Amino acid sequence: MATREAFATIKGYYYQFDTSILKLLELQNDSDSIIVEGIEDIDIKTATDETTVQCKYLSKPRFINSAVREPIILMLDHFINPTTPNNLNYNLYAHFENETPGNEPIIDLPKLKEILTYSENKVEKHYEIEKSITDRTLNAFLLQFKFQFGLEFHTQQQKVIEKLRDKFNCSAFEADTLYYNNALRIVIDKSILRNTAHREISKTEFIHSIDCSKRLFNEWFIRLRSKKEYFKLIAQNLKSTRTLEPSRAKYIFIGKNILESDNSELPLFSFLESLIGKYYKLNSSLRDSKPLTFILDCEESALLELKRALIGSEILFNDGYEEIMFSTQIFNKEPIINKSGNGTKIFKSSYFLKIVSKETFFQNFAHINSPSSFLIFSKENINNRFSSGQLFDIKYCDDLKDVHKLLNP
Repeated sequence: MATREAFATIKGYYYQFDTSILKLLELQNDSDSIIVEGIEDIDIKTATDETTVQCKYLSKPRFINSAVREPIILMLDHFINPTTPNNLNYNLYAHFENETPGNEPIIDLPKLKEILTYSENKVEKHYEIEKSITDRTLNAFLLQFKFQFGLEFHTQQQKVIEKLRDKFNCSAFEADTLYYNNALRIVIDKSILRNTAHREISKTEFIHSIDCSKRLFNEWFIRLRSKKEYFKLIAQNLKSTRTLEPSRAKYIFIGKNILESDNSELPLFSFLESLIGKYYKLNSSLRDSKPLTFILDCEESALLELKRALIGSEILFNDGYEEIMFSTQIFNKEPIINKSGNGTKIFKSSYFLKIVSKETFFQNFAHINSPSSFLIFSKENINNRFSSGQLFDIKYCDDLKDVHKLLNP
């Protein structure tokens, strides 16, 4: 039961975030905006009016008064507050399992009073009487109140994705895994800010952020999706964006949670050796191939042991001499290569991979060249300060085998 309730709570939040995205995409003017978690769940501000929206995803099969009483009371209380702007509109957007948009009950004065009537200890009570709210005030509230049945969860989500697809003229896959994911992250990030002014976002700012933000697959995106589906989507996206092409410079950050897990089936050395064989194998890789760069969040002793193993196997690497005095100039240098007889493949190379600790990497971040793509495999949130390139923030890899599946499909 607790798991089901937690799932319902997450779904309710997710539904609210989707509604926020939908409201943003439906704004008529670029300067129009919404406030996430404002007076109510969503406040909509246009040049002509302001609307505050309560969003509810209810498990009730049909509309019942008790299900909407609390949100309506909250809106009514706000309406009768002397400091409330008298032009504010109130919208209750609530989904019931077997109700469809367009078939809403008419909420007039008698119906509103019916909703405001409840029992307490078997005694009938009337909220408007207790609060001395006159019929005139209730009628004035109704003039600015609108009730709508909300779309079913997946129906609304697909509507959002279709609108994103139309807006950005992209494929359904890109709309779902890139633009929708970015939109979701933006709304979530806004919702947790303390200052109300900081929770406001205009349509222009929203569209721009979706289009240029590169972080993919945030945690909320997969809470309602299985790990298998999540990995499948990541693999598809890596393929569709051509991120893993050998000719693209790739930085791969591997977090402590992965490096310290049970990697007995695929030790770190074997993991690196396998990926070198895929992306930078002598006499096989084309001349424009780039060595992989690994940023490892591990203890210094573990990193030194790994480097000794690489040296022992004659696998040349570039670490910028971090144990002596790290040099970004050396670390940034491309490998010196000899080409095969026909000039198409790499015959020799001055190194096969770049490797550096998390500490050294972030201490020298400002002077390290930007990659084509930065892939982060860590449960921690790692800040990306590269001004260009695609960022993949990939959660929920348990060990190096999970990472290997994605990098070596």
